[in-house]
Amino acid sequence: MRSIVCAHCGKQFGSQRITRKFCSRTCSNRSAWAVTRTRVCRHCGKDFPVNGVRDANRQHCSKECAKNHASKTVSTWQAEHLEMRLVYRANQLAKDPEYERKRRQDRRGRILDLLGGRCIVCGASNPVWLHVDFIPTGRSRAFRHPRHFRYVSEHLDLFRVLCANHHYELTLTGRIEGTEITQ
Repeated sequence: MRSIVCAHCGKQFGSQRITRKFCSRTCSNRSAWAVTRTRVCRHCGKDFPVNGVRDANRQHCSKECAKNHASKTVSTWQAEHLEMRLVYRANQLAKDPEYERKRRQDRRGRILDLLGGRCIVCGASNPVWLHVDFIPTGRSRAFRHPRHFRYVSEHLDLFRVLCANHHYELTLTGRIEGTEITQ
């Protein structure tokens, strides 16, 4: 029996084979990943390090590149298969006819939560009574502002929450009595 030093962990072990380099299969498997390797990101083309077995299937340098690549792939497929999108959409609405209503309510609820979820004048918190008010009036603008979550979250200073009564008072009179809020 010969005394050999493991090429991965450095332990000394005995073996009759001259070609043996590792003390165990574990050391043999781990040695393949001991050296940092690099791979090219499928989305942006930058090199990124691959360390260990956990990165064995990794194809992108970051989560952002992975998401962007997936969305690009999906949008490309959707553009090429318009008829299938219509079929999928019809199936989705057949399974859940109230899907759009739920989606709008969810988006509105997230926007209300983002803006505090209460009327800034009276503190009413019933979501049915609350309106999202665009602070700069739209009179001088050619188009109305976007109403999606991302726009509102990026422009929080342009929006406020008012209950229906105070919103109508502001719209009709141009100010809310007892406060400094004006249109």
